[in-house]
Amino acid sequence: MNVYLLLVVQLALLIEAQASIEEGQSLENYLWEQTNEIRQQALNASLIYGMKEECLDPSEFGGYMVDDTVYCYEGSKSLKIAGQRSGDNVTLQNFLELESLSWFGYWEWLNEIWHIDNPEGVRLGEEASAYMNHIRNVAENEMPVYTILALTPCARLWPWLGQQLGSGTNNFGLYTSWVETNLDPGNTGYMEYQEHVQWAYEEGLVTVERALEIYTTSMQFEVEFFNSVERCEPSQCNS
Repeated sequence: MNVYLLLVVQLALLIEAQASIEEGQSLENYLWEQTNEIRQQALNASLIYGMKEECLDPSEFGGYMVDDTVYCYEGSKSLKIAGQRSGDNVTLQNFLELESLSWFGYWEWLNEIWHIDNPEGVRLGEEASAYMNHIRNVAENEMPVYTILALTPCARLWPWLGQQLGSGTNNFGLYTSWVETNLDPGNTGYMEYQEHVQWAYEEGLVTVERALEIYTTSMQFEVEFFNSVERCEPSQCNS
C-alpha cells in the first residue's frame, strides 16, 4: 500500500473511532480496542498466513528478517533519541535508555544470524523503511513517552498473534521454532510500556487523539511490514 494511501486509511479509522474511554479503562486498552480491525488484518497478513499454512518461501522470510534486524537497530537509536529528550524526567529517561540497550541487544543477536556488517548499507523494503521513519519521527518530534506508545503495538500484537495461531501447541513446519520464540502468548513485556503511557496520560502529557493517531499508524505499519513478503498458497508446497 502506498504510504499516502496508508495515511488516508488511518484518518478514516480515526473518524470511525467514536467511542470514548470508559471509566477505569486504560488508555492502551482503549487504543487496542480501537485498532481491532487492523489486528485482524495482521492475522491474515502474508508473513503470518505463510507460516500458518507452511508455504512461506524461505527467501521471502530471509528478506523480512534482514529488514527486521535493521528495524531493531533503528529502534534502538530512536529509543536513545527519545531518552535524550526526556529532560528532568529521570524515570522515563532511564527506562528509554534501558530499552535502547535491550533493542540493541536484539540487533546484536539477530546480526549473528543474518551477518549484517553495516545496517546503513541494507536496501530496505519500502514498508520497513516507512515504519522505521514513523518511529524516528515520533522520537525526534513528539513528547518522549510517545515513542514508547509507538512501539507498543508491536510489543502487544506479536503475543496476541501467537495466541490466535496456537504458538507452543500447533506445528508450523520450518517456522515452528520462530513462531514459538517470537509469537509467544506468554510474553507480557508490553505491560511495562503500558504503565509508562498510562502515567503520562494521567499526568496530561498524552492526549487520546494524538495517541490514537500514532498507535493506529504503528499498527497499520505492522500489517504492511508483514505484507511485504510475497503471499503464498498452500498448493505451492503441496504440489
